[in-house]
Amino acid sequence: MKERIPSKKNTAKYGYFVLVLLCLGITMPNFAQYQITGFGKEAIAQFLGRELSDSQYSMVNMAPLIPGIFLSLVSGLLVDRFGPRKVITTGVVLSAIGVVLRVSLDAYASVVASMILMGVCATFLNANGPKVLGTWFAPAKASIMLGVLLAIANVSMAIGTGIVAVFDTVRSAFVCAAIVAVIVAVLWILFMRDNKEAPVGSEEIEDDGEKLSVLQCIKICAKSKGVWLAAFCMMCICTATVGATQFLPTALLSRGVSQDTASLCGMCITIGATIGCLVSPTLSTKLKQPRKWMFCGGIIAAIGTSFAWRITNLPVMVICLIITGFLTSGFSPIVNSLPLSLKEIGPKYAGTAGGFIATVQLLGNVILPTYVICNIVGNNNYNSMFICFGSLMLIFCVLCIFLPLGGKKD
Repeated sequence: MKERIPSKKNTAKYGYFVLVLLCLGITMPNFAQYQITGFGKEAIAQFLGRELSDSQYSMVNMAPLIPGIFLSLVSGLLVDRFGPRKVITTGVVLSAIGVVLRVSLDAYASVVASMILMGVCATFLNANGPKVLGTWFAPAKASIMLGVLLAIANVSMAIGTGIVAVFDTVRSAFVCAAIVAVIVAVLWILFMRDNKEAPVGSEEIEDDGEKLSVLQCIKICAKSKGVWLAAFCMMCICTATVGATQFLPTALLSRGVSQDTASLCGMCITIGATIGCLVSPTLSTKLKQPRKWMFCGGIIAAIGTSFAWRITNLPVMVICLIITGFLTSGFSPIVNSLPLSLKEIGPKYAGTAGGFIATVQLLGNVILPTYVICNIVGNNNYNSMFICFGSLMLIFCVLCIFLPLGGKKD
């Protein structure tokens, strides 16, 4: 089958099909990862047959993010040189293997290893999602499509967290995730395509037929102030959101909340994040001063991340958690798609820029909760832990003031 879609009409239609494949690709590892969150520390410890500290539980949860530290930039460079189809499909297949292997494992080290392999797909998609969408859609529309992709990512997290109440055992939940992974991998192998035509409203993706220089890609992205600002903003947003989400069910269980209620409450942040990813990109384009919106929203999100889980009235807590998720993850598509609008980056170097952003982001996601915050606050000290997560949103508020939003920058 041909990799190139010949007519502009077919190209436009197939772009939406590629978006569906991207959504399925991001769903597979997120669904599998957040099953761990939904079950909570005690259930996973029982499955593994050993005691788990908060730091060890965080390591199991965050293991799928580890490939992003080492492979985000590499995957961006490879996609810029060889196209998304071959590179990302390889990542999807590797992740599917990790999800399938997890079913038959019950030792701490082997489960962590399978979770690391499982994260390759998410790494490739997080780094190159803006690049892929930028080859099928014009920049303004690509930002909206990226919002849809991130919304689906949050939906898959919410389902993975909440659906554990349906399963009698941890292993049966893992089997369900393995079936989903195999189906997604087959669909990617059969139907993923590259687009070599520039979308309407954007410049040509490549000026000529020559492969891009790796050194040139790295130098251009490393010199971009906008790329580094976006990277640290994403680090703060995602570390706060992912950290709060992964510990929320366990923290609620420590308050005496039932397992089913804790798992369902764990969905609330991701439900809000889903709505935010869909609404925020459109809202941002209509606001004349998006930085003010991000700054004010970040302040509210910091308060919600720190204290919403402590509210004793369940309906009020649910509403506050949803608002918190809306205001944190809702900014992700705006920040993530920023390189597409930078004059020095654009679609041509978007893969490498996405790799830079994802590398910094995931370094924070893995290191800060697991090795910094958990060690600073101590074991089972969830009050201080959530305040630390909220503080990261305050740092985001400062950084977002300097983001080059509102047009192409020199």
